[in-house]
Amino acid sequence: MIMTKLVLFITIITLKIVLSQTQNAILTVYLNKSTTWENKELYSGFTKLNNNSTLEVDCVNLNSNISYVIFQAHSHLYNITLYNNTYVYGSYVKGTNVGLYSSIKPTIDTFFVMNSNAIDLDVYISIHGYSAKDPTPGGCNAEFSVPISPFLQTKYNKDYVLVDAAFPQDILDKNCNSLERVRVAFYQMYIYERNFSKEAYFDGIQKMMTMEYISDNGVFIPDNGLNMRRMLSAYPGTGSIYVAVAFSVANKSAYSVYVPTVSYACSPLEENGCVIFDDALSQLLCASLLFIGTFICYFGHRFFKTEMFLVGLASGGIVTFILISLIADLNRPALLGASLLCGICFGSMWLLFYWLYGIPLVSVFLATLNVGFLFSALIYHGLPGGHRALEDDANFWTLFIVLMLLTSLVLVSMTFVSNILCCSLLGAYAAVYPIDYYLGSNLKYIIINTVRRAVVPNFNHAVLSPPFEWRDSLVTLLCVGLAISGFLVQHYQNYGRPPFPPPPRSVRPVPVTIYGATVPSTERRPVTSRNSRSRVITERTALLA
Repeated sequence: MIMTKLVLFITIITLKIVLSQTQNAILTVYLNKSTTWENKELYSGFTKLNNNSTLEVDCVNLNSNISYVIFQAHSHLYNITLYNNTYVYGSYVKGTNVGLYSSIKPTIDTFFVMNSNAIDLDVYISIHGYSAKDPTPGGCNAEFSVPISPFLQTKYNKDYVLVDAAFPQDILDKNCNSLERVRVAFYQMYIYERNFSKEAYFDGIQKMMTMEYISDNGVFIPDNGLNMRRMLSAYPGTGSIYVAVAFSVANKSAYSVYVPTVSYACSPLEENGCVIFDDALSQLLCASLLFIGTFICYFGHRFFKTEMFLVGLASGGIVTFILISLIADLNRPALLGASLLCGICFGSMWLLFYWLYGIPLVSVFLATLNVGFLFSALIYHGLPGGHRALEDDANFWTLFIVLMLLTSLVLVSMTFVSNILCCSLLGAYAAVYPIDYYLGSNLKYIIINTVRRAVVPNFNHAVLSPPFEWRDSLVTLLCVGLAISGFLVQHYQNYGRPPFPPPPRSVRPVPVTIYGATVPSTERRPVTSRNSRSRVITERTALLA
């Protein structure tokens, strides 16, 4: 008897807990607010959604000028489920930035926001009203599960982010036969770098919610030939808000806004989910660049033979990294290890070349090529995108190599000064690379985006659109300061000294003057000091001398 009562008591308590967690809340919103061309938002506000609970939203007192509404709900990091009337396939959408369409005839839908997570969530709800002349966002959907899909879908990997939207429907195109009647423009806004806070997240969404705010805060994403998809270079850890706007071609005042969506290009909920270099070898190499870059920036020309080895190592490592990535699928540590070994081999060969031949012009040429590569990568990094001609790989790489060679040829004409300049520029960028990584800024992507263009399939369609915020400004100023100071220090160090040190051993022909005529000698012998003169042989010189 006692056991029966105990079991009954435990059952009642369990049912009460379950019911308390799954009970529904009801929110009634009034949609009688007047709309303007810049702002068609009828309602917005935050609500607390308990764990394992559902919020019912009833809309009343509709504005008489409204033909349909777009209901949207946003949560931070955790998925929610939005459905209307009944929870069946084709009536719900799941995600962090979701939205549904509802006509007001014969009556507006009742919306339900469901939190299936084990934690309470703050949910931002916004309802937008549109007239009959406005195009329907996602009205000609052919891919998403909901018949009318006014929301955007984002996918990402370590290299790029994909943003997809369903085709909009024009009021005069009931059967979606003339999709060209509506033009769709995509916009983007960055959240502050490495800021995963809930406040920054919702503040960013609100800044991209209406046409007025989109015009003030959004940056246009050019069309990249993928129709209703935009492909953007990924910057893991930097939150980005995307939104699309459908404009009627016939009626310039008619438009509708899709539900904004957010992507960090990583998963902040996972441990090390937004860490770019997550293996020991990558982190070791990144940290070592601080010391190697500082050395090259201030002492590169003074220790010329060390510079030759390091420049050869960097060139061989980058080329090998690209080639191996194209022919083999290796994880990052193995790929970096192979590239490092090949870079050491190439650096040793380049040092050996100077060791034996000692031709400054040829030796400096590789350093100027590296500066040319960095300059071309910087130009590519800053391009706004949307250049159809540059989407063709043949056009792009031809222009890239031409810029690189032109930069190199201009610099190599001033061998001594250009080598000091190359050391200061390459060393400064290498020195700030780990600083950029630890601060979470994005100057490291000057090189990364170029490597992505070479090895990532279809990256020719990606819009780079790099963020430039206060961290980027700080690292840029530091890089410029290091380059200028490095050039001045090295120029002062080498003032009055020979422009280049002699090679330790030369196999180049040594000129010998015989009876007033200079004759090349094939004798292999060490190079003497620069102040020594060639032995002059005359008729008075002893034959055995």
